[in-house]
Amino acid sequence: METNKSHCYCLNKTNQDTFMKWIVELLAPVLLGAKPSEIMSFPENDKMGIERREKIKKVFDNSSKVYYREFQTDKGCKKILFYNLEVLDSTLKEFKNIKFLKEQGYPYEYNINTYLDCLIKKMENGVMPHEIGVFLGYPLKDVIGFIGHPSLKLTKVKGWRIYGDPRLSDEKYMKILAAKEKVKRLLEINHPQEIIQSA
Repeated sequence: METNKSHCYCLNKTNQDTFMKWIVELLAPVLLGAKPSEIMSFPENDKMGIERREKIKKVFDNSSKVYYREFQTDKGCKKILFYNLEVLDSTLKEFKNIKFLKEQGYPYEYNINTYLDCLIKKMENGVMPHEIGVFLGYPLKDVIGFIGHPSLKLTKVKGWRIYGDPRLSDEKYMKILAAKEKVKRLLEINHPQEIIQSA
């Protein structure tokens, strides 16, 4: 699946507080359970990127809801996969999703950590696997449509490429927007760390 270029920290404000607000708003759907995970990229040797990565990790070390896995691709790009453990586990266990993931080479015996290990291993080896869309919470029909299933035609682009009947995708998109709006309002009166710790 495609990822949004706005998820690259380097395209955003330089002020640390503004940066943390942007991070919390970006991760709002994960914090509030509207999305199971989100992924961010950082240039490997960029000083500001290293500092920001460390700040993000320090803040999320105190989160009881959102966990993260940090890894490096074969091209030297550092990535952090943030995930809501409960929501991701539930998403991956859905019958259609787990069946699809097993067809993509994931183990027959389901274990969330093993599945995360498999996904990350592919990315470390320079592959951005299509099934990441399932981990990110996109409807399976959209993931399969993106891969090129002939019965699923591109319907529209709204946050991601939507294939076939758009109703399920529209519903998901609205939940994501609602989470971002809720956190945006909270950020007007709360520090980003307070939102992360109280979510």
